[in-house]
Amino acid sequence: MQLCQAATFIASTAFFLPNVNASLLRGVDGEFAIGDILEVTEDRPGTFIRALIDYDDSIQDGHDGPDETLNIMVDGAIYEIDDDDEDEELKRFKSGEAVTIPKGVTLGTKSAKAKTNGQKIKPSKKNKKKTKNLFNRNLEGRTDEQQRNVDQLRRHLSSSTLGDKSVVAVRVQATDAVYSNSEAVLRREVFGIGEGGDNFNLASGYDECSYGSLTFSPLASQSGDGGVSIENGVVTISVDVAVAGNDNSIVRNAVTSKIRATFGDDMESVADYWMYCLPPGTNGGWIAYAYINSYISVYNNNWCNYPSGQMHEVGHNLGFAHSGEGTAQYADQSGMMGYSYSQDEGPVMCFNSAKSWQTGWYGPDGAHGDKTLEYSLGDGCLVKTLSGIVDYDTTSNKVLIKVVNPNDTGADIFVAFNAKKDINSGTLEAANQVTVVQVEGGGGLIYSKSSLLGKLSSGATYTKSNFGGESLTVQVESISSSDSANVKIYFGTDCVVTPPPAPTSPPTPSPPPTQMPTKDGQSGPQSASYDSGLGAPKCSFGSSCDSEGLLNGRGAITGGNEPNQPNTLNSCTDGNSGSYHSDESIDKIVVTQTSGSGDDFTEGDDVTISATVWCWSTGSSDYVDFYYASDASDPAWNQIGDRQQCPGGGVQTITATYTLPQGSIQAVRANLLYGSSTASAASCTSGGYDDTDDLVITVKPNQPVGPPTSPPTANPTPNPSPNPTPQPSNPPTPVPSNPPTAQPTPIPTSPPTPQPSNSPTTAPPTKSPTPVPTDAPTNPPTSPPTANPTANPTPQPSNPPTPAPSNPPTTAPPTKSPVVTPPPTPVPSNPPTSPPTHQPTDAPTDNPTAPPTAPPTASPTTTPGEMTKTLVVEEVMLKTDLALKD
Repeated sequence: MQLCQAATFIASTAFFLPNVNASLLRGVDGEFAIGDILEVTEDRPGTFIRALIDYDDSIQDGHDGPDETLNIMVDGAIYEIDDDDEDEELKRFKSGEAVTIPKGVTLGTKSAKAKTNGQKIKPSKKNKKKTKNLFNRNLEGRTDEQQRNVDQLRRHLSSSTLGDKSVVAVRVQATDAVYSNSEAVLRREVFGIGEGGDNFNLASGYDECSYGSLTFSPLASQSGDGGVSIENGVVTISVDVAVAGNDNSIVRNAVTSKIRATFGDDMESVADYWMYCLPPGTNGGWIAYAYINSYISVYNNNWCNYPSGQMHEVGHNLGFAHSGEGTAQYADQSGMMGYSYSQDEGPVMCFNSAKSWQTGWYGPDGAHGDKTLEYSLGDGCLVKTLSGIVDYDTTSNKVLIKVVNPNDTGADIFVAFNAKKDINSGTLEAANQVTVVQVEGGGGLIYSKSSLLGKLSSGATYTKSNFGGESLTVQVESISSSDSANVKIYFGTDCVVTPPPAPTSPPTPSPPPTQMPTKDGQSGPQSASYDSGLGAPKCSFGSSCDSEGLLNGRGAITGGNEPNQPNTLNSCTDGNSGSYHSDESIDKIVVTQTSGSGDDFTEGDDVTISATVWCWSTGSSDYVDFYYASDASDPAWNQIGDRQQCPGGGVQTITATYTLPQGSIQAVRANLLYGSSTASAASCTSGGYDDTDDLVITVKPNQPVGPPTSPPTANPTPNPSPNPTPQPSNPPTPVPSNPPTAQPTPIPTSPPTPQPSNSPTTAPPTKSPTPVPTDAPTNPPTSPPTANPTANPTPQPSNPPTPAPSNPPTTAPPTKSPVVTPPPTPVPSNPPTSPPTHQPTDAPTDNPTAPPTAPPTASPTTTPGEMTKTLVVEEVMLKTDLALKD
């Protein structure tokens, strides 16, 4: 026999809570016995919930019960709405949506039925913004016990599939029947403990499939009231109800009430999971069911013994949906979330590729490292060798590939090699084939039904022509027995393997970030490192700051301990409720310069904070506040903008922009909180699901550093002037002091060097300034100039005057100056760039004629450096010319 079982969502039938608010309900006569019906006397807050009902596959097509029911939850108890009262508006409600139960509705406390009696159940207006799902702990009107029950359910929403979990198997005894096996047999069938042992069961199956990442252990012995005790994970509970003629919900509710009376109201604080093994004989062809993301599963007698039933139902507790194929929601028989089987030791298998991805057992948190891969549109053609999950502990190959849907709906595809051996030796479909499985949504991270699309042997191809608007092909190149498969996955019509980019010469190192950058040389993006003194990640100078993985997780939650927690400057602590990437967490904070200095972070710059967060459920109950502090050593937090609601569930990026204030070491803070009960902004909150993280940045003062290189290159005058003055100021005075100093100096200084040096005798001034300077200098500067220019001007003219003086002045060598001169570039090349032909011809003739009586010592010394250097060259050339004439 196969188990065709679909889970009832959250709760298919009600927990019977005896403390219903009697002031708003009263007993009435009706179709049930007096006391069984309660009438709502004024509008009540409640929650709308859908439930799936499952039956034995042998009567699946012939059963007379509903496949789906619409329900309302009031004071923690769930009531199925009578079929006659359903309407189209009600069917459009979302499961978990807050509603208002109107006056006049009647509730059957034993039958778990609700009749609207013509009244309309409507979405809750009062609580619409604050409460959009079953688990919002700020729901007004909820009693403490209701809140506690809801918190228990929420802790299991997408509960962690990692760690050791305690289990109690309940052997139920009714007034007319009892579960068919002893406590010893039940203990052996569930945990493999006891005489004879058991090879494959709930405990061994999850332990082996998860490689020890998830284990189920029997709860240690514990005594309760009335002499009832849990012994090594098993307890017998007697209830005062009969099974014959009754629905299983009546027996189940009686069991729950007895357990709470015996071991305390908070069942989950006693054990993580409870398995109810009911006696045979209740109404209907049901086999087993479980509450999604909760802690109770219910079995019809011997179905409590079969490992496929155990793993399937507890899988629902863990948040796994059904695995289907085609139109049949259970037909994927490659793993445990399809059909189940009335076999004591099998079939030995794990889960399909979509559920395997959801478990997290083979990813970053797995016992043997991350052997999963995400592939997206734009990644080129993916060519990979896939091993089965059975080889996860030994292979270096990937075991799971997730193909991201291009339309970002989360309806992703998962590819795996279903190796039939070892812990998966009993798989009943797609053995040693490559499977292609798609989920309805959630990206394989949350509860979502999956469908087996393809089972591929060697050489086979599966193409989905419209996968998020694109064509996707999975092609199997070859399969090596039960060891591995070579696959190609690509979008479009061709598999074009994108070669890795050839390394461009050795990677050019970026400018050292420690140097004070110019505008074209920022320190660039920075990755934070943990600063133990501040207690938070910190970046040095840069144009952006990324926390990377230093904030990933929250507090000490299961599967996601945050490194260096709490990562806050003032020791604001995180909540530790829930589990990683099921409940709230801040994964990363990035601060990026958006406008301003164009340099590293500078006071006055506009920056954007981007917080990557994980929002619970639909995100409607989660909010983010942003803050900044100008002094990280003594933070005074200022809120940035308004509180923001998560735009959806799962990974979300939320941003805020502000202007950097004054302060060299500043900080930003993101505060992710569950619910918006905090009336005003609070930079540190204490909720069990809240996460607060800080990031420290280094900021430059807003002072003009001034580009140090630009002006000196364009205008070297201020710098060279102090240096060249001492040299030219000393020597040139004696020479120009006679005739040519006063006037000729300013004019010939800029141009004459290149040309006058050629021929200073009779040629026109374009080549030589002799016609102009000869008249004046020939008379007086005979004796004084020779002494001075020969000794001093040599260091300077020696470089420039060679080209000209070396050719003409053959008769009288110009001492040290003209002889040693190499090319005249060093001195004249800087200032005298313009051609000198026009200047010397006009100016030197008139001015040198004036008698240079007064020594112009003061003049040349104050002349700019480049003019003085040119003057020295000119004087040397004049001296050479005079010496030749003499």
